[in-house]
Amino acid sequence: MIVLSVAGLKAQTVDKLIEKYSTNKSFEYVSISKGLFNLTQWLGGSNIDKDTKEVLGRIKSMKILTLNTTNNSQAKASFQKDLNSLIKRGSYEQMMETRNKSDQSTVYGFTDSKGVSHLLIIVKNDSEMSLIVMKGNLTHEDLEKIAK
Repeated sequence: MIVLSVAGLKAQTVDKLIEKYSTNKSFEYVSISKGLFNLTQWLGGSNIDKDTKEVLGRIKSMKILTLNTTNNSQAKASFQKDLNSLIKRGSYEQMMETRNKSDQSTVYGFTDSKGVSHLLIIVKNDSEMSLIVMKGNLTHEDLEKIAK
């Protein structure tokens, strides 16, 4: 019972974080539903390999928040604090981190008690910070493929 309520709280927290910042004029927000992923597969046709089509077919939603950090240091600090708190409270496993001279990407994932996988991808560079949240019926192997 406790596990179910904790998993539900985490999912709500991610959704609340997105809801909080998606209406902020400093952020750009994009929400993509399962229907668009299906359309993408159809339009991509032979250009998309079989494994990618299978993974895309299991994604239920994707939400993207992007902040231009150049003139938004206060919004960046607030968002980073909320994001760090979310990751610390949750059961997210860091799956991958990449860094080069100007970019940093970190991928976190977990699967809730209902079998829904949650993938958080945080991308930062000198001028932008993005949070990408994907949910779906994905296996751990799928999460690793997406992370790469």
